[in-house]
Amino acid sequence: MQKLADMSLKLRLAIAMILMLVTVCVVLQFIASRLAKDYLLQDAQVRQDISLRVMATLFEDTFTGLDVRYASDGTISRAIWGDIPAIDSHDLIDQVGSVSGETATLFVWDTSENDYRRVTTNIIKPDGQRAVGTYLGQQNPVYAAIQRGETFRGEAVILGKPYLTIYQPVFDGSRNVVGILYVGVERTVIDAAIAGQQSTMLMASLIVTGLGVVAILFLTARMLSPISAVSAAIARIAGGDLTTDVPHDGQAHEIGEIATRVSMFKVDLLRTRELEQERQVAQQEQSKVMEILRDGLARLAQRDLTHRIESTAANPFPADYDALRQDFNAVVDSLSRTVSDIDDIAAEVTSAATGIASMSDTLARRVETQAATLAESSATLGSLSDTGKQIADKAANADDMARKSLNLSTQSRKDLEEATRAIKEIENSSGQINQIIAVIEDIAFQTNLLALNAGVEAARAGEAGKGFAVVASEVRGLSKRATDSAREIRTLITASQSKISDGTSLVQTTATSLEQLLAQVEQMGSLIQDIAGSVKSQAVGQSEVSAGVQQLDHMTQENAALGEEANAAGVTLKSEAMQLSDTLRQFKTAGKRQRANPRAA
Repeated sequence: MQKLADMSLKLRLAIAMILMLVTVCVVLQFIASRLAKDYLLQDAQVRQDISLRVMATLFEDTFTGLDVRYASDGTISRAIWGDIPAIDSHDLIDQVGSVSGETATLFVWDTSENDYRRVTTNIIKPDGQRAVGTYLGQQNPVYAAIQRGETFRGEAVILGKPYLTIYQPVFDGSRNVVGILYVGVERTVIDAAIAGQQSTMLMASLIVTGLGVVAILFLTARMLSPISAVSAAIARIAGGDLTTDVPHDGQAHEIGEIATRVSMFKVDLLRTRELEQERQVAQQEQSKVMEILRDGLARLAQRDLTHRIESTAANPFPADYDALRQDFNAVVDSLSRTVSDIDDIAAEVTSAATGIASMSDTLARRVETQAATLAESSATLGSLSDTGKQIADKAANADDMARKSLNLSTQSRKDLEEATRAIKEIENSSGQINQIIAVIEDIAFQTNLLALNAGVEAARAGEAGKGFAVVASEVRGLSKRATDSAREIRTLITASQSKISDGTSLVQTTATSLEQLLAQVEQMGSLIQDIAGSVKSQAVGQSEVSAGVQQLDHMTQENAALGEEANAAGVTLKSEAMQLSDTLRQFKTAGKRQRANPRAA
């Protein structure tokens, strides 16, 4: 980048234009190559479509049963061949190749191999034989497209050579693919044509670029020659020759405008030279004024406020700067009066600062004592507030425990009532069971009577009623066992009723005692709630009082700190006032009054 910046404008402009020309040629070369490639590929596709139509037309004219249908753009949309005959001669396929100049093949479906076999083709294998009898291959992407009944257009490798191909499926009457019409263009031929065109265009681009470079160098030298002349004139002017004529001055082009501006710059330089001479005279007067002012400021720096700058006939002050001399004298007069006034004020401030320092010291000691006492009170009250909070927390816990006991007692009362109700229901159920037992006894008695009558009737029947007599005997035994069981159940129910009655009495007694206990628990809960509320209110009041005392303690501490700061400020003010008086005494003013030293007080 530095080397490019060091080059002349002529060379840089030539390089920029050459690079631009080369870029344009490269872009045009790329576009032309791309267009040529697309054109050749489109031309190959058109040739393929023509070759496929030629092949379909020849086969349709030669063989019966082949029906070829065409789309609106002239391409084959569907080929139907119900029964493809055996083809022994390759004259027809050779005729297709001679007409179109491309490769062509007819495939027929081979059921045993589940693949498509070449039955006639003009493709020659490397050994010089036709590729008849070879198969398409199930791994070939064409195979999957044909099986779906789709026309395949694209690049395929056949016997090791790339081809741009069209595979048109041939259907039978049942819409099964039974064959393929193939035409292809060898890709190497197209690539060779594309490479030839690209070489031709590249050579043309190089020739055009070379001619353009020569033209650019010539035009650049011709167009920039006025700049060199103007540059030489500028160099002479820079060397101090202001009589040099600037070439191309007044011309209408850009270089003429530059020359015009250089001429104007030359005129400005002439004026500047005259002004420089005048500036040197003014600089001499300015140096004299600065020397006098430097001496006056040096006397002022030494705190001498009696010095004045004078202008006499023998040594006149420059007239252009006389206002500055008068301003300096006025400043010294004003400063002298101000220092005198400040000296008087400093004495009064020193006296006042002494009194302030004494009062601030007394106030600071009193505030410190008050702050210490208040801090002890705040600590004691804080401890009392913490104890009150602990008591309030314990009272709250007792209140919670009383509430829980009251809830448990209430629940126990409900459970006891439920138990009493259940015992009464059991007692009622026992009475119902007695009724059921009575019914069972009646049924057993009636069954016994029926069995007895059945036995009597069986005895009357003789031999024919023996079986019925056995059944009657069993029924009587069953009736007797039912009667005995009912009696035992009645005995148990009677004993249970007695125990249930005793349990009912005990539950009622327990309920009475529990109600009395619940009443006492409720009273104790109310009393604990009142105690907890009072303790909580007391704790809140103690917290508020403690917070107020702590705030008061904090404010007292701040007041103590402010008292100490005021005391320190008073001492500092007194010291600064004395130092100010000492400093002001170093100034020398006209008619200065003598004053006693305040430090002696």
